Amino acid sequence: MSKRHERSDATVVSVTSAQPGRSEDLDSRIARYAWMMSIRIVCFVLAVVTPSPWRWLFVVGAIALPYFAVVLANAHRSATTPAADPYLAPARPAIGERPTVVVPAEDDTSRDTSEDRPADTEK
Repeated sequence: MSKRHERSDATVVSVTSAQPGRSEDLDSRIARYAWMMSIRIVCFVLAVVTPSPWRWLFVVGAIALPYFAVVLANAHRSATTPAADPYLAPARPAIGERPTVVVPAEDDTSRDTSEDRPADTEK
């Protein structure tokens, strides 16, 4: 058993523009059909309980609802889920320019640096 904790206040970021899967579509179709058939059952009960003028309305509803339930449950949704907005990272504070101090170099022209280096004797 998974012990996955989901937070409802967390922002979900979509990384794809793909539409929901077929299983989600099938689940929504089954739910729509089940609701329509439950309304049909209510129509049957009300057709038995109510007086004559309303009874015929509920009988017609109970007879016509299966057709509409099947048509609406099998209808493909023409409205697709819009693609998610691209994720934009929050702005980071930029490091400002640091003040730089320019130190003038010492004048080393008076000093001979050839004495400091070892002589190249190998050829």
